[in-house]
Order: sequence, then structure tokens, then C-alpha cells
Amino acid sequence: MASPHPPETVLGWVRDVVGGRITSIRSMGVGATTLHAIDAGTDPVRRLVVRRFHDLARLRADPWYVPAVEAAVLELLDDTEVPAPRLLAADPYGRLCDVPALLVTRVPGRPAARPWDMDAYLTGIAQALARIHEVQPEADLRSYAPYHDPAVHGERRPPVWSGSPELWQRVFEVISGPAPETPTGFIHRDFHLGQILWTGDRPTGIVDWTTGCGGPYGVDLARMGISLAVEYGVEVAERFLTVYERIAGPGGRHPYWDLLDAADMILDMPVPETQEAADGYSRFEHWTAIALASV
Repeated sequence: MASPHPPETVLGWVRDVVGGRITSIRSMGVGATTLHAIDAGTDPVRRLVVRRFHDLARLRADPWYVPAVEAAVLELLDDTEVPAPRLLAADPYGRLCDVPALLVTRVPGRPAARPWDMDAYLTGIAQALARIHEVQPEADLRSYAPYHDPAVHGERRPPVWSGSPELWQRVFEVISGPAPETPTGFIHRDFHLGQILWTGDRPTGIVDWTTGCGGPYGVDLARMGISLAVEYGVEVAERFLTVYERIAGPGGRHPYWDLLDAADMILDMPVPETQEAADGYSRFEHWTAIALASV
């Protein structure tokens, strides 16, 4: 269970940054980071989030879990129309707080329940992603690389839960070849349904920018395609890609990126424990098989 309050060192840092009294603190839960919502001041109230990178082992080993990189990405987004949190302060090496931490504005909204108007929902996601892809990356922004690291993970293997190991062996064969030439630019890198906050029928916040980098737009399309296929089925995922191409233009998607991201996804997919999870895995493999047939 997340602590109801961050340590006093963190609260003191927040007070120093905002120059006002903290009036409210609540836990937002623990995932990759520990999140606390903080209100400070009264006129106006400043709605903030402290994002603490508590996983020390991951800080040492995971190149996609770097507070300084997320701080740089949020600075890049500061003058754009992307509805990302705005960076107020960063302690990327934990010199002031108990662990590395970022202080950001709290974007409005909450994750969407199943939408009643799927077309409007997919259009909102596609518009948000097109806005991300309009951002001009800075020259020193890190570059995309797969999550799979042979030095850490060894050779790729089909997931133990799969009833179609031959499917994954064919996927691995394809992605071992050269990557295609496709449009590149700034990408979120982990753009799935859980990263989007909604107010009514509008996406009003996109969160978790630790993985932001320069890379193929097809990687973002692949990750959202998987997310939609698992949640709503492959037909909805295909509809999303059609909507995105209508908004942003064709050329971003390529089945190679769908397969590479699917191969990365299985690194963190445990054996399903419920029928609902197993059904989602089945839709995921169906989506992957469609991409494989398109190569």
C-alpha cells in the first residue's frame, strides 16, 4: 500500500519550489513510480503531482527508467499543444529527496471506461497521437531501441503461455532482418490506453513520458494497436489506424514495427490467471498473426 504522505524531505522540496503552503496530499498509487497528488496555495490552488522513482534496482539497470530523460522530454513538450504534465522541478539523482523525483502539474481527466461512441473515442486518440508526432525532437534526444536486450534477456523465445510457438518463431525471424525505412520523429514509445486521461469525450492528459525518444512513428501505432486489439478486438485496432492515417497521413505504419513491438510486449506478459486475461492474450496473438501475414 502506498504511503499517504511522501517523506518530509520531499514535502520540503515541494514547498521550496512552489513557495506556498501545502493544503492537500493524497496517494495516487504505486506502479513504476510512486505518485502523490499535492495541492498547494489557495489563490489559485496549484494542482501538482510528485513522481518518485522508487525502484532502485531498475534505476541501475533499465535504460528506459531514467528520471533525467523524462525531465528533458517534459521540457521539450512545454511549449507544445501536447496535453502532457508541465515540469516544475526535477531532482533526477535524489540529492534533495529520498529517491529521484519529478514535480509536475496535474493534468485533468481519468482513464476512460468503455466508450459509448467508439468512432469519437478513436478519433480523440488519433488526434492526440498526431499532435505528439508533430513535435520536433531535439538533436540530443535519445533514439529508439527495442526493449529486448540480448545481454539481459538472452535470445528471444516464444512465451510459455502461447499455444502457437511457431507464430513467434516466424516473428523473430522477420524482426531479425533490417528495419524498414519509415517516417521518424518524436514518439511517446509506450503509447497505450492507460497513458491517456479523458474529460468527457476529450483526451485532456497524456502521462508517463519516461520512454519519450526519437524513433519510427510506427512504434507508437504498434503499441496502441496492440492495446486496442487486446481491449476491444482487432477490428477496433484496424479502425484506429485508418483514423490516424486520415488525420496524419499514410506511411507511418509498417508490419515490421507491429511485430517488433509485439515481441517486446511478451517480455512482461505473465501466464494469464483468468479467462478474461487469456482472451486478451488470444486477441493479441490474432493481431500479431495479421501483422505477420502482411509482411
